[in-house]
Amino acid sequence: SLGNAYYSLGRYQEVIDFHQQSLVIAREIGDRQGEAASLSNLGVVFNSLGRYDEAIDFQQQSLVIKREIGDRRGEANSLQNLGVAYNKMGRIREGFAAGQQAQAIYQELDLPLDAYPIPNWQKKLVRFAQSSNLKFILCIILGIFAFPFALVGIILITLYRLLRSRLPRP
Repeated sequence: SLGNAYYSLGRYQEVIDFHQQSLVIAREIGDRQGEAASLSNLGVVFNSLGRYDEAIDFQQQSLVIKREIGDRRGEANSLQNLGVAYNKMGRIREGFAAGQQAQAIYQELDLPLDAYPIPNWQKKLVRFAQSSNLKFILCIILGIFAFPFALVGIILITLYRLLRSRLPRP
């Protein structure tokens, strides 16, 4: 818990220290759930530091344990974290596959919306769309109109970055 508190403060070295201490203790007392949680937490902090190889290694170790002990929700969380790290490394196919596996488990568990590891704005949007058929149709229509603008925006940003990187700097 101290590691998680320091994570929210952005003090990543302390996060690593506390989660490593937790990992050692969990292994000493044979707490497989605690071991998996510490490994996953280390993966999250290394992901935040941009050290994706290490993040993936810790998440994979966590995933193995969560599968061994039958923790399906933990398995889905580790897969989701793996997907994020793979995507940040540019390993899009692996990231997509891990994310898809995670979503399949979440759906299989039939968890409430609040249990899903998605941003709150997405949860609010889903609740809005679920509240009535009219709101659902409104979301679809707005999505259809917004998609081309979002796509053009992404293309423009990509072109700007490409041109900026190729032009000589004064």
